[in-house]
Amino acid sequence: MTKFTLLGGMLSGLCLSVALVSCQKTGGDVAGFGKDGDIRSVVPAAGLEKGRRTTPPGLHFFVSTEGNDDWTGLEPAWVKETPNGPFRTLAKAQAVVRGLPRLPGLPVTVHVRGGVYRIEDAWRFEPKDSGLADAPVVWQAYKDEKPVVSGARVIDQWTLAADGTWMAELPAVAAGSWDVNQLFVNGQRRQRCRLPKKGFFRMAGPAVIWKNRDEANRNPRSKDSFLYNEGDVEAWDDIRNGVVWMYNSWTASIHHLAEITPAEKTLRFTKGMQWPIGHWDRKQRYHVENVRAALTDPGEWYMDYATGILSYLPMPGETPASCVVEAPVAQQLLVLQGDSEVGQFVENLVFSGIAFHHNAFVMPQDAMHDGQAAVGLTGAVYTNSARNCRFEDLNIAHTGTYGLWFAKGSQDNVLIRSELHDLGGGGVKIGESGGESNEATACRGNTVENCFIHDGGVIAQAGVGVLILRSSYNTLRHNEICDLYYSAVSVGWSWGYAPSSANHNVVEYNHLHHIGYGVLSDMGAIYTLGISPGTVLRGNHIHDIFSYSYGGWGLYTDEGSTEVLMEHNVVYNTKSGGFHQHYGRENIVRNNILAFSHEGQIIRSRQEAHSSFTVENNVVIFDNGRPYGGNWGNGNYLMRNNLYWDVTREPFEFSGYPLAEFQREEGQELGSVIAEPGFVNAAKFNFHLKEGAAAYPYVKDAVAAMAKAGLYGPSWWTRKPAQKQYKEVIPEMIPPKSERPRLGFLRELKLDFADVAVGEKSPVGSTSGEDEILGSSIRVSEEQPAPGGKRALKFVDADGLKFEWEPHLVYNFHWRKGVLTGSFAVFLKDDQAICWHEWRDSSAPYKVGPSIRFYGDGRLTVLDQELARFPKQTWLQVKIVCSVNPDAPATYDLEVTPAGDETKVFKGLEYGSKDWKELTWVGFVSEAKVRSEFFLGNVDFTRK
Repeated sequence: MTKFTLLGGMLSGLCLSVALVSCQKTGGDVAGFGKDGDIRSVVPAAGLEKGRRTTPPGLHFFVSTEGNDDWTGLEPAWVKETPNGPFRTLAKAQAVVRGLPRLPGLPVTVHVRGGVYRIEDAWRFEPKDSGLADAPVVWQAYKDEKPVVSGARVIDQWTLAADGTWMAELPAVAAGSWDVNQLFVNGQRRQRCRLPKKGFFRMAGPAVIWKNRDEANRNPRSKDSFLYNEGDVEAWDDIRNGVVWMYNSWTASIHHLAEITPAEKTLRFTKGMQWPIGHWDRKQRYHVENVRAALTDPGEWYMDYATGILSYLPMPGETPASCVVEAPVAQQLLVLQGDSEVGQFVENLVFSGIAFHHNAFVMPQDAMHDGQAAVGLTGAVYTNSARNCRFEDLNIAHTGTYGLWFAKGSQDNVLIRSELHDLGGGGVKIGESGGESNEATACRGNTVENCFIHDGGVIAQAGVGVLILRSSYNTLRHNEICDLYYSAVSVGWSWGYAPSSANHNVVEYNHLHHIGYGVLSDMGAIYTLGISPGTVLRGNHIHDIFSYSYGGWGLYTDEGSTEVLMEHNVVYNTKSGGFHQHYGRENIVRNNILAFSHEGQIIRSRQEAHSSFTVENNVVIFDNGRPYGGNWGNGNYLMRNNLYWDVTREPFEFSGYPLAEFQREEGQELGSVIAEPGFVNAAKFNFHLKEGAAAYPYVKDAVAAMAKAGLYGPSWWTRKPAQKQYKEVIPEMIPPKSERPRLGFLRELKLDFADVAVGEKSPVGSTSGEDEILGSSIRVSEEQPAPGGKRALKFVDADGLKFEWEPHLVYNFHWRKGVLTGSFAVFLKDDQAICWHEWRDSSAPYKVGPSIRFYGDGRLTVLDQELARFPKQTWLQVKIVCSVNPDAPATYDLEVTPAGDETKVFKGLEYGSKDWKELTWVGFVSEAKVRSEFFLGNVDFTRK
């Protein structure tokens, strides 16, 4: 076809001539752009049906896998005996378009025909590839066809072993230039062989014992080694091929295996974790992949990196002739790269109807992967310093990373009506995690709308559906996000009250559901960080949020979240709470439905000197007597005009008070009522309102928002989520349903443990620091009965615990006025035993009232000063009396009576903090550093 080769100048002239004719024959707006040419004001092209695209005016080129780069590119198919036909490669089409002058009102459209366009490096666009505001450059799928840009190589040179295993030799793998860690067969991801096949192993314990993080940080083995249980791990001869996932709290870190030592039952990584092993879970979960012994089930595969031999166990009916087997090699698929530092942007490009599949997950042998929200991963589609670009009807799938990343300097771009799925990390990442950006280089003003983002965290479980980092003025609207192991949406990347560059972000009318599955902790459907003025979470439909341990929340304001508005959301069936604030300032939660959390409904953790939030005009409905959870002692919040209802119709309380008493004593929940809301069927999560429903004035807008949240458009698009099958929460991760809290126990506490079975915990209060491996515990015992009784609570301390203040027992009160009396009996069995008893408030940092320590050698100290000595191994009856009235002195009285001996009285002892005026926390702490025991009995706290 060389006779059809044209010189560049001739081609350009011909193109312009055709363009003029095309302009005369076509009319209307460019698909996807407003009449003013401003992409920021765009809505989806009206009437756009599946597979059909409007034909914009201007110049048109065509690309086909059956084309020829020597043709003109001006026809969708070759016109015989002419030079007219489609280009064969995207690169050729791009080079031709790049060489054309940009003329106002004359857009350029490249129609990409169906087929697979394979690349091994990213398809890259630079500022010189840009279009104009009223004449964009459009790269779109040809009508009714589905082009795929794939970063995978086809593996087709198979030999069949006698047992039916397919085997392929990949020299690039053996040479170290290709890391095959994902495999796809006929478009479906295949599982690299793993142990166990489902769920997790649990380690036997850390390889080294450490008491605190400082000590752990000095010993590399605390982060790169652990003890395994017999039968879980073997001394595999291909250990250097293996990879292990360590499930921490909000992340799962990934490591290459370095060594297994059977004599010690120790497994070691090539690169250690960020946290000491066992920090979050003494019997930490893990699983192992890519050891030959794990290759047992159809659909699994194994990569021997030393020999370069790939082994695959086919599914029933699969043959090499009937299967396309692919493994990613390209690290990114589409890159728009400008330089905002010098004002060079990639602008006014449109990508429409194109699929981007298969990019690599990269982790060298001496590296590991970790990080909140899988923040270190790039995007298969990546923009840096791109402005006013539009991505519509894309299919981004089978990735090893995030699907798309609007990075530094990306401004006013749109991702719309696109499906992102089978994602190694998360869906969309917006902004940077590094330093604050200036206006020129900021990532801001981007929109993710009407997208279906699902099945993420396939490799890096901490991946987020949409992650907004240090970026502002972004909008996430009408998306459906589901099937992730961490959060659906995360907004902000500043911890505490430091300056933040994440503000005025809007998250509205999204359907966020089936998140967590009991795999990671400390997560939420919408998770926020830092000072965020102007940020709005509105009209979202949120449900089925389930964490591993703590933290399966619907709306979660964390780490200094400030000035966030949450309104008209419907949140239900969460593990840990409909709304939870770790700590923050002046957030507003109003006109939401918060329903049926398995734990508390509204959770407040850290208490600070400023106002945490205002919660008003919400409907809160539950079945476990727990409208609140967490800490509510200092009153620095505003709760008002809410409607509460327990569907069991049993009585419930607010932080230990009936509603009327809470209103009178704390001045909170003024205007709030307990009333049946009037939902059609709340127990089945039908929150539509009956006629005359009491909830109508509170949540009518939330109910209306729920109906329209999620995808919109033609039915073939909006019905996609209904075709999914959702995973089940891992059964062993489902805790028993929370028991209803006892009513009134916060107003007095009387415990002699007589009716508590031996071996049980204290029936009220919070027990912490028990360690089955090391032997620490706080359990009821008959070994040393308290005076006048038959049982006591036995504290067993142990050597090697992380903290000196473990184990400990805490009782929570909400007493801010009156005369307080606390008494108990204590018996220290060992000379090394230490019983530390302290009263605190809920400030951050907390303030301390009475604080005393009893030592097994007989000493009693107050504020580190010895006050008296008592006989060893003797029951001591202790009584503390003080007043928390505003004008009362900052002192307390202490009485100690040894069994069979006289009482010693100590008057006017000073508080630990002179301004302590509130009792919310009473602690009994075993503070010994070695194994020791003491007993506690006859606990009695009252207020007058």
